[in-house]
Amino acid sequence: MPAAGLRVAFGPSLFLACGVALAQAGGSIALLSDYRWRGVSLSDDRPTYQLSATYDHPSGWFGGASLTGVALGPYDRRQVQLLGYAGYAGRLSERLGWEAGATGVHFSVDSRYDYGEAFAGLNGERWNMRLHYAPDYFGRGMRTAYAEFNVGVPLSALVRATAHAGALVRVGGVPAEDGRADLDCSIGLAVSRDAWEVRIDWVAGGRSSVYPTAYGHAANSTLVLSASFAF
Repeated sequence: MPAAGLRVAFGPSLFLACGVALAQAGGSIALLSDYRWRGVSLSDDRPTYQLSATYDHPSGWFGGASLTGVALGPYDRRQVQLLGYAGYAGRLSERLGWEAGATGVHFSVDSRYDYGEAFAGLNGERWNMRLHYAPDYFGRGMRTAYAEFNVGVPLSALVRATAHAGALVRVGGVPAEDGRADLDCSIGLAVSRDAWEVRIDWVAGGRSSVYPTAYGHAANSTLVLSASFAF
């Protein structure tokens, strides 16, 4: 997962909504010391920005999009990643919900890396788990499945702790050079006050041949700092 914005990246909140159902729309702007996607830097280990917008309808439909500065390919060209998603969320019980939808990713310069994914998952009050399937991950001719588990635990009125674990597996198409699963994980602390949030996350992931060459030299693990303002 990205170090910042679990909700921005994939669907509704980690926590089940309570009380009266109302349509909710919002957005945020964030500055990141590094943009990590499933443990791998997409910003060449450098600071970048992210703009996002979300919408949740009381019927269960949700959607959103984000714009993030990235650097791809062997020539390290700076460009924008546009990520959009849409889906539907429902309840299985008071404490357990489900969701399903699709995500599309487009790169403003290196559009050959564009791809789409379908996802489905379960979520509780403080956790969620999802399975994603991509028929052509990063335009590399590989079919992949990505499983993730996320937890968010409030420590006080202002502070919460987060944790994430994920695994990307090739399930068909062109074989990868290393031919193995890619694992990633993160743990973090977030401090929120009014519309502001500051986060620190330790993010770990491997060097993978699935991603374009420029990603390969990024560190296996790093601390990511981020600050965001919601509106």
